[in-house]
Amino acid sequence: MVDVRIDARHDPAALGEVLQKEGRLQVPNFFPDDVAEELYTLLRANPTWFTAYNEGENFYEVPQAEIAGLNPAQQQKFWQIIQKGAREGFQYFFQQYYISDAVQNGRESGHPLHFMHDFVNSEPVLEFMRTLTREPKVRYIDSFASQYVAGNFLTRHDDTHASDDRVAAYVISMTKDWKADWGGNLVFFDDDENIEGGFKPTFNTLNIFLVPKPHAVTVVAPFAGDRRTSFLGWVKR
Repeated sequence: MVDVRIDARHDPAALGEVLQKEGRLQVPNFFPDDVAEELYTLLRANPTWFTAYNEGENFYEVPQAEIAGLNPAQQQKFWQIIQKGAREGFQYFFQQYYISDAVQNGRESGHPLHFMHDFVNSEPVLEFMRTLTREPKVRYIDSFASQYVAGNFLTRHDDTHASDDRVAAYVISMTKDWKADWGGNLVFFDDDENIEGGFKPTFNTLNIFLVPKPHAVTVVAPFAGDRRTSFLGWVKR
């Protein structure tokens, strides 16, 4: 198991001032170098990915093998559903492994990424997030592994949830040598749907924003030279 720890040089109180002012924050070199490299290796080798997508208000996680087994006609129908959803409303289409859900429900016991659930819910991390977000009631953080490949995207939304009391959303970007032209950029919108800022995929970087905050992940281009990989989740009361 990796000895995961936040780099001690980061001051959550000082960083929190920026987060409160801007509503979003990027923290490079979030982990010590050796920790980041170990996490990167494990994430890139993750054997368990599901295709995550929605059809309106219905949300699905489908094993990769099942998607790969669709015949051409089924693939075409599936892609038409995804494209129609993106044109007409909220739509997502990417690959993920819901680490926290697997841990809590006893699935994939011994999986090499399960320790991330314990890490983000350790008292040092919870206290870091309480200070960073200025929310003393932070009690839980969930953990996903995420992978975007060519054609994957997440359309504009603000992360408001009817039952989850979300304080902030976080993405620990673990992607090396990514070019902004490849897409997969986390972008933020103003009230007129103009892009007011954004973060490109990078390595060992915490991206965090307060909820609600209109944002999207731009579609990964067909010429992208790599996968966009990260750990992510929500900080909750």
